[in-house]
Amino acid sequence: MIYPARLHTRLRSTTPEGQQDEIVQTYRAMVALRDNGTWSLRYTDTENHGQTALQGAPQWMSISRDGDTRSRLLFRVGERLESVYVSPMGEFQMHTHTTLFNATVEAEQGRVELHYELFLSDSLAAQNELEVWWERQT
Repeated sequence: MIYPARLHTRLRSTTPEGQQDEIVQTYRAMVALRDNGTWSLRYTDTENHGQTALQGAPQWMSISRDGDTRSRLLFRVGERLESVYVSPMGEFQMHTHTTLFNATVEAEQGRVELHYELFLSDSLAAQNELEVWWERQT
Protein backbone atom coordinates (compact mmCIF):
# COMPACT_ATOMS: atom_id res chain seq x y z
CA MET A 1 0.00 0.00 0.00
CA ILE A 2 1.30 3.46 -0.93
CA TYR A 3 -0.27 6.70 0.26
CA PRO A 4 0.50 10.40 0.86
CA ALA A 5 1.06 11.41 4.47
CA ARG A 6 1.87 14.31 6.73
CA LEU A 7 5.19 13.47 8.37
CA HIS A 8 6.47 15.01 11.60
CA THR A 9 10.00 14.71 13.00
CA ARG A 10 11.52 15.78 16.31
CA LEU A 11 15.26 15.44 16.89
CA ARG A 12 16.66 16.13 20.35
CA SER A 13 20.43 16.23 20.45
CA THR A 14 22.75 16.47 23.47
CA THR A 15 26.50 17.03 23.11
CA PRO A 16 29.03 15.45 25.50
CA GLU A 17 29.33 18.92 27.09
CA GLY A 18 25.59 18.92 27.87
CA GLN A 19 24.43 21.41 25.23
CA GLN A 20 20.96 20.56 23.95
CA ASP A 21 19.16 21.31 20.72
CA GLU A 22 15.74 20.36 19.38
CA ILE A 23 14.55 20.49 15.78
CA VAL A 24 10.88 19.90 14.92
CA GLN A 25 9.80 19.70 11.28
CA THR A 26 6.76 18.73 9.21
CA TYR A 27 6.83 17.40 5.64
CA ARG A 28 4.57 15.97 2.98
CA ALA A 29 5.73 12.42 2.38
CA MET A 30 4.88 9.25 0.53
CA VAL A 31 4.55 6.13 2.67
CA ALA A 32 4.89 2.55 1.46
CA LEU A 33 3.82 -0.41 3.61
CA ARG A 34 4.78 -3.91 2.52
CA ASP A 35 3.24 -7.28 3.40
CA ASN A 36 6.56 -8.48 4.88
CA GLY A 37 6.38 -5.86 7.68
CA THR A 38 8.81 -3.36 6.17
CA TRP A 39 7.94 0.28 5.56
CA SER A 40 9.44 3.32 3.89
CA LEU A 41 8.89 7.07 3.82
CA ARG A 42 10.24 9.50 1.25
CA TYR A 43 10.10 13.29 1.26
CA THR A 44 11.76 16.32 -0.30
CA ASP A 45 14.20 18.08 2.03
CA THR A 46 14.25 21.62 0.64
CA GLU A 47 17.00 22.79 3.04
CA ASN A 48 19.32 20.02 1.78
CA HIS A 49 18.12 20.36 -1.85
CA GLY A 50 17.35 16.66 -2.17
CA GLN A 51 15.39 13.64 -1.04
CA THR A 52 15.37 11.86 2.32
CA ALA A 53 14.21 8.28 2.76
CA LEU A 54 13.52 6.38 5.97
CA GLN A 55 13.15 2.62 5.79
CA GLY A 56 12.41 0.19 8.56
CA ALA A 57 11.63 -3.32 9.66
CA PRO A 58 10.97 -4.81 13.09
CA GLN A 59 14.70 -4.97 13.96
CA TRP A 60 16.31 -2.04 12.11
CA MET A 61 15.88 1.37 10.51
CA SER A 62 17.88 3.34 7.95
CA ILE A 63 17.99 6.99 6.92
CA SER A 64 19.34 8.01 3.49
CA ARG A 65 19.78 11.63 2.43
CA ASP A 66 20.71 12.92 -1.00
CA GLY A 67 21.38 16.56 -1.81
CA ASP A 68 24.01 19.06 -0.69
CA THR A 69 24.82 16.63 2.12
CA ARG A 70 24.63 12.89 1.48
CA SER A 71 24.39 10.36 4.26
CA ARG A 72 23.49 6.73 4.87
CA LEU A 73 22.81 5.73 8.47
CA LEU A 74 21.78 2.30 9.72
CA PHE A 75 20.38 1.61 13.19
CA ARG A 76 20.12 -1.74 15.04
CA VAL A 77 19.81 -1.85 18.84
CA GLY A 78 23.07 -2.71 20.59
CA GLU A 79 25.22 -2.40 17.47
CA ARG A 80 27.78 0.21 16.50
CA LEU A 81 27.47 0.59 12.73
CA GLU A 82 29.56 2.49 10.22
CA SER A 83 27.79 5.25 8.31
CA VAL A 84 28.46 7.44 5.29
CA TYR A 85 28.41 11.24 5.62
CA VAL A 86 29.55 13.48 2.76
CA SER A 87 29.13 17.26 2.98
CA PRO A 88 30.40 20.06 0.73
CA MET A 89 33.37 20.18 3.16
CA GLY A 90 34.29 16.53 2.55
CA GLU A 91 33.64 13.01 3.78
CA PHE A 92 33.55 12.19 7.49
CA GLN A 93 34.04 8.92 9.34
CA MET A 94 30.82 8.36 11.27
CA HIS A 95 29.26 5.58 13.37
CA THR A 96 25.95 5.11 15.13
CA HIS A 97 25.29 3.10 18.29
CA THR A 98 21.57 2.48 18.78
CA THR A 99 20.19 2.17 22.30
CA LEU A 100 16.43 2.16 21.58
CA PHE A 101 14.26 1.46 18.54
CA ASN A 102 10.47 1.18 18.69
CA ALA A 103 8.20 1.29 15.66
CA THR A 104 4.43 1.04 15.55
CA VAL A 105 3.28 1.04 11.94
CA GLU A 106 -0.38 0.73 11.06
CA ALA A 107 -2.34 1.10 7.82
CA GLU A 108 -3.18 4.80 8.31
CA GLN A 109 -0.41 6.03 10.63
CA GLY A 110 2.88 5.22 12.28
CA ARG A 111 5.27 6.24 15.03
CA VAL A 112 8.99 5.55 15.40
CA GLU A 113 11.21 6.27 18.39
CA LEU A 114 14.97 5.99 17.96
CA HIS A 115 17.73 6.77 20.49
CA TYR A 116 21.33 6.60 19.34
CA GLU A 117 24.83 7.86 19.94
CA LEU A 118 26.58 9.53 17.02
CA PHE A 119 30.35 9.23 16.70
CA LEU A 120 32.54 11.33 14.40
CA SER A 121 36.13 10.11 13.94
CA ASP A 122 35.58 7.66 16.84
CA SER A 123 34.62 10.45 19.28
CA LEU A 124 31.13 10.83 20.72
CA ALA A 125 29.56 13.84 19.00
CA ALA A 126 25.99 13.62 20.32
CA GLN A 127 23.32 11.54 21.97
CA ASN A 128 20.22 11.81 19.81
CA GLU A 129 16.55 11.04 20.31
CA LEU A 130 14.54 10.96 17.09
CA GLU A 131 10.76 10.74 16.99
CA VAL A 132 8.99 10.30 13.67
CA TRP A 133 5.22 10.08 13.28
CA TRP A 134 2.86 10.32 10.36
CA GLU A 135 -0.78 10.12 9.40
CA ARG A 136 -2.39 9.39 6.07
CA GLN A 137 -3.59 12.41 4.08
CA THR A 138 -6.70 12.18 1.94
